[in-house]
Amino acid sequence: MKNLDAAGSNSLLEVADLEVSFASSAGIATVVQGISFTVARNETVGIVGESGSGKSMTSLAIMGLLPPKAKTTGSIKLHGEEILGASERHMRKLRGNRMAMVFQDPLSSLNPYYTVGMQIAEAYKAHRGGSMRAAKLVAVDAMGRVGISDPQRRVDSYPHQFSGGMRQRIMIAMAMCCEPDLLIADEPTTALDVTVQAQILELMSQLQNESGTGMLFITHDLAVVSQVSQRVLVMNKGKVVESGTTEDVFSTPQDPYTQALLDAIPRIDDPIRALKKVEMGMVSEA
Repeated sequence: MKNLDAAGSNSLLEVADLEVSFASSAGIATVVQGISFTVARNETVGIVGESGSGKSMTSLAIMGLLPPKAKTTGSIKLHGEEILGASERHMRKLRGNRMAMVFQDPLSSLNPYYTVGMQIAEAYKAHRGGSMRAAKLVAVDAMGRVGISDPQRRVDSYPHQFSGGMRQRIMIAMAMCCEPDLLIADEPTTALDVTVQAQILELMSQLQNESGTGMLFITHDLAVVSQVSQRVLVMNKGKVVESGTTEDVFSTPQDPYTQALLDAIPRIDDPIRALKKVEMGMVSEA
């Protein structure tokens, strides 16, 4: 397996031998198995794999959002500080301030009873203090930065009054309003059509370049990860089966599972090629 630790001592995030398991009636289920990687400032590292590969569990472990029954071992360091096992009180100080997360479905993440401006303002005020009036001005600015037109008026609108793409922009505004060092994007474009998806990806790249934020981009979409990431991990059944620069992994995959994922993508230049499908990590002809 190629080495992903190219960021070295300049790493913003360092994950080492991370393991996540749950006890069940059938025994211990280990959903993340000893993975290690780093993310540097102003760098995007992609995690790609099919559903159930352990991608989202990895992100939730970093954010300290796993269910209480989860058992987590290994090491997670942010700016050299060990945060695995930190108290919930300390994690609340980090979440939204030094690290933030954009989820797949903004409608389920936004509170329908509060205006979007109030929700962004509260996220800012919780970490930076000040008056609600000042925080609301930050919300207006944040909404403008993510491309929402007439933010002075729309800051008082509710989530259901926005389209799916606009709601995702609001989630990004909320995540970036405190200019976090680390942004975790968990399937942030899956529910969007391809045109809106491209706009959201461009927006995230632009905001990252402005702030120097390191990004962990989690997706099952190989095309998306090839656009946004400099380095990539391929996960299968809780393990990292391959890692390296995005160019190397996509051009010369070393693991059969990575090759299978690439082979499963339809190609317009080879219309008669039989597609392959991946079922529970196994490859077969379609």
